[in-house]
Amino acid sequence: MTTLHDAVTPHPSAQDGTSDTPVAPRVAVVVPHTHWDREWYAPFETMRFHLVRFLDELIDTLEAEPDLPVFLLDGQSAILDDYLEIRIGQRSRVQALVAAGRLRPGPFYVQPDELLVSGESIVRNLLLGCQTAKRYGRVMREGYLPDTFGHVHQLPQILRGFDIETFYAMRGFADDPESVGSEFHWQAPDGSTVMVSWLTESYSNAGVLSADADVMPLHHGALVRYDSLHELVQRMAHRTRTGVLLLLNGGDHLRVQQDVPSMVKGLRSGTDLELRMGGLEEYHELMLGHFPQRTISGELRHGRRHDVFDGIGSTRTPLKAVNERAEALLGGVAERVAAVAEQMGGPRSGDSLRYAWRELIKNHAHDSICGCSVDEVHEDMIHRYDSVTRVSEAVLDDALQFIAHRVATPQDGVVPVVVLNPSGHTRSALIGVDVVPDLAAPLGIRRFGWIQELGVDLAEYVLLDPEGAEIAFQVTHPGQVRVVDALDRRKEVIADRVHFLATDVPGLSTTVYRLLPRDQAAPPVRAAPGGSTIRTANGLRNALLEVAVAPTGQLRMHDLRTGRTFTGLLEFLDDGDAGDEYSFGPLPEEFAVSSLTADWTVRAGTAGDTLSATATMSVPRELAADRRTRSTATALLALELTVRLAPSSDRVDVEVTVDNTALDHRIRLRFPTGTGQGRSHSESAYGLMERDAAPSPEPEQWREAPSGVYAMRRFVTVQDQQAGLQILTEGLHEHSCSADGTVDVTLLRSVGWLARTDHPLRTHKIGPMVPTPAAQCLGTHTFRIGLRPFSPIAPTGELYRAAEEFSVPLVARSVQGVRVGPQRRGEGSDGGGHGEPAAMSVPLGLAIEPADAVLSAVKTAEDDTGVIVRVFNAGSEPITARLSFAVDSLQAWQCNLEEQPTGLRLAVDNRSLTMDLAVGAISTVLLRSAARSGSTS
Repeated sequence: MTTLHDAVTPHPSAQDGTSDTPVAPRVAVVVPHTHWDREWYAPFETMRFHLVRFLDELIDTLEAEPDLPVFLLDGQSAILDDYLEIRIGQRSRVQALVAAGRLRPGPFYVQPDELLVSGESIVRNLLLGCQTAKRYGRVMREGYLPDTFGHVHQLPQILRGFDIETFYAMRGFADDPESVGSEFHWQAPDGSTVMVSWLTESYSNAGVLSADADVMPLHHGALVRYDSLHELVQRMAHRTRTGVLLLLNGGDHLRVQQDVPSMVKGLRSGTDLELRMGGLEEYHELMLGHFPQRTISGELRHGRRHDVFDGIGSTRTPLKAVNERAEALLGGVAERVAAVAEQMGGPRSGDSLRYAWRELIKNHAHDSICGCSVDEVHEDMIHRYDSVTRVSEAVLDDALQFIAHRVATPQDGVVPVVVLNPSGHTRSALIGVDVVPDLAAPLGIRRFGWIQELGVDLAEYVLLDPEGAEIAFQVTHPGQVRVVDALDRRKEVIADRVHFLATDVPGLSTTVYRLLPRDQAAPPVRAAPGGSTIRTANGLRNALLEVAVAPTGQLRMHDLRTGRTFTGLLEFLDDGDAGDEYSFGPLPEEFAVSSLTADWTVRAGTAGDTLSATATMSVPRELAADRRTRSTATALLALELTVRLAPSSDRVDVEVTVDNTALDHRIRLRFPTGTGQGRSHSESAYGLMERDAAPSPEPEQWREAPSGVYAMRRFVTVQDQQAGLQILTEGLHEHSCSADGTVDVTLLRSVGWLARTDHPLRTHKIGPMVPTPAAQCLGTHTFRIGLRPFSPIAPTGELYRAAEEFSVPLVARSVQGVRVGPQRRGEGSDGGGHGEPAAMSVPLGLAIEPADAVLSAVKTAEDDTGVIVRVFNAGSEPITARLSFAVDSLQAWQCNLEEQPTGLRLAVDNRSLTMDLAVGAISTVLLRSAARSGSTS
């Protein structure tokens, strides 16, 4: 776990040439640049039109002015992709400028928000950004994120995984720059550090150059205001500890300023400071040997000097839920299953997956995933998410079909059902699989004129596990026509859906069940041991938990293992919001409306392990005209809870549905944990963040005062000495925790403006006052919640396994028809001809121990030479991780995050390998079949 603290090392000795006190400026580097939001106050295509104009001018200027040595492309590579999709004929000019080091793209693909996406998505952003920049000729390996709204605590380690040792940012720092300076180190939990250059005067500190040092004014908000170069230098001189100043000549969507080289030449005569033109690399080089030793750690999400907009976690939460599902489907299921299929000689889908990742990462730009743009931007995002989902589903279907036919073969009247577990530990879960009841359907065969027959009645069949024990199952008849066999003459099929509990499916491997006629089952058919759920009028019970819905709509959950009971869970709270897309705006003397006043109806759910609870909640319809109170007119919010306790499950799942008919308000879900502890732990990128309930002191000294709400990824936990409660969510990224351990999770925030100049907590301007009616989130929305009691002495990694099981499903495929697709080279051979890897006869398999070693990724290597497996240590102590596989003859190498081998060969002994992981360490391993030709050094 990582805590919010600031670790300061002692002052260095005089010999190392560094200082923790101000140093007289000796040189300043002028860096021409632009900060380019792909979409924000205008949609992408509008912004791209301006981008084309901007780059047309920039390319002409760079070619005409050899004295303009460098232009910084905002730490992104997507800028060039976007431009060249329109200006196809400009590629050679762009490549020449990039190769010469004058245009500097990368290392990121887009400027991401780090707190609302997975750690894996941050890594893929860098991976794609570096690949793209390299394709154009050169990667700028400087960690430049000038405008991102806060930074995750593991970013130093992520950057170092791409050979990046610097970090430049404006937002997120908690200290006073006058006392701590603008340069220091930032350390990740594993000890990785980067050199930080805090952009205290913004990334536009030299946005308007002139040739006269005495007449160089810039008035840009309250923080960046000066009338001469001397004034700017004097202000920065109080903060520099290296004597090297970074003068950033650019700003939001600004074209290249004309005559910059001659202006810099004129400024040199008006100051004693040495002025140079260059880029971040040149600045970095000048700092080496002069950098102070002061070190900080923890996440950077503090608004002391620059806003971090802590309300973005609750803006457009339905959109954020779509992102969560897309991330889980692409990185958690499709990519992993495709890697297994490829190693078994199956279809290659790397290019399709890279395309899907590119579309997903476009949505992770900070103005996009944060929900703080005009409505058209977020409509475009949905189209990108649709593309990600459809590509992921197609890749998954193709790979799963190959694997299923490889591990099982249909026989007369028998339908194998193959269940695959994409996780790194054994799992059990309810599963649904489509079965075509016409068992003679010519699936995988080129045939014209086939019409589906009625087929068999699967209710007359039995389902057997691998040991021959009978498994209970249900059959539903969705009746939906599906078109399959696109490459073997399409067939229109209607499939039945078979539902059952799959148990103990090994990690990254398969379990084969069989559907067969009852009279073909060899007697005696034994019933497989398994759990069940018992339902009463208002409660559910399995072997581990019982849950009841009270007349108030709240849940009472009792842990049968420990005797601990949690009561009063899931109260709805509604209050007014006079804010904007960036942050909640509280009303004076506002009292929240509670769902405890509503009349609730509890009844049996449609499935045997579910309950349904419904109510109508009356709330004020909108803000009054003064935006300080709420209207007397009311709106009715229809609420519905679907509570599920699956057999043998250690968590209660709740679908929360709200029909939002009100404007300008916030809905929270309250969870009294009864722990009496105000300290919470929530998931961040590659680790947990530990936070106190109370905001930081002296908020009047902060530009954005701490509000008490914190970021979370998929879960937040609170615990005492005896028990804890894990609250799992999908797309809900904002929580608070009171001193008694009551957790509030924001479900929905309805606002109608991109930015307000009359915000209750903010008087300064942060963006255009543009209406965003879709951000009111009117209509019906459904969110997923998981409630899981846990032991405080259990490994932290168990929380991650629970989150994985909540978001990443088991997948299944019935084996019908014939295996389709050509055999790939090397399949079934020992040598893997033409450089192909030899195909594995069974799935790779993966079991990771101990639990604190958490699986982050399984994917085909970018160079197609093997499988990449990434894990990290989620615990508070160093561990030795063991990765075990189901196949022989594997070779393994340690890699960095860019998948470049570090030279460390890992010994694979008896189908397993071990590696030592420091606290918070992220480790990437490349696996290859020993039969593959070539070697890795």
